[in-house]
Amino acid sequence: FLGISWLASQLQTIPVPGETVIAQIAQAVYGDSGFGTVMFAFTQIATMLILVLAANTGFADFPRLANFLAQDGYLPRQLTSLGDRLVFSNGILALSGFAGLLLVVFGGSVTRLIPLYAVGVFLSFTLSQAGMVVHWWKEQSQGWLGKALINGFGSVVTAVVTGVLLYSKFLQGAWLVVVAIPLLVTLFLTIHRHYRSVARRLRLAADVKLSLP
Repeated sequence: FLGISWLASQLQTIPVPGETVIAQIAQAVYGDSGFGTVMFAFTQIATMLILVLAANTGFADFPRLANFLAQDGYLPRQLTSLGDRLVFSNGILALSGFAGLLLVVFGGSVTRLIPLYAVGVFLSFTLSQAGMVVHWWKEQSQGWLGKALINGFGSVVTAVVTGVLLYSKFLQGAWLVVVAIPLLVTLFLTIHRHYRSVARRLRLAADVKLSLP
């Protein structure tokens, strides 16, 4: 990321319709020779494969994450159910539904969806790196300080990127993340309170039943 940012700055690369920043950088770096054409194609194919892997990761890991949250009572218990193929089918269906909804709302426009995607990704990176710093601080195993510094540096870099994206792309779709995250947290807490209330009532009902002669 830092390498691409540096190259974009040095080459004064800016987004243009129909050509990505990475494609522009690759053309400038590799040139127009036969070898440059091959390397440009390799870069484009590698970028596509990374994006395919990233999309697949969402469908592979979101249902597992939803399962963990459901086990702790922050999402509906139905998300803990395994399907016939031993995957969390309800989580996959929920993610597919929300993805389809976003496509409809944004008209399938990649330009309008990218700010939403970018802010979510870099915010996740920031939180995960910061969480690793806390992990190393608590564990303090051999070499923990160096690992904590690496994760801390990563957290700072991605936090800066998140702030820049929010500032520059706020009106282009990034505002949705700012609105959605508090709403999601409120939803999680509401579901958790509901399950705690139900569990408390069940305990009281069981105590009354046991006390009856």
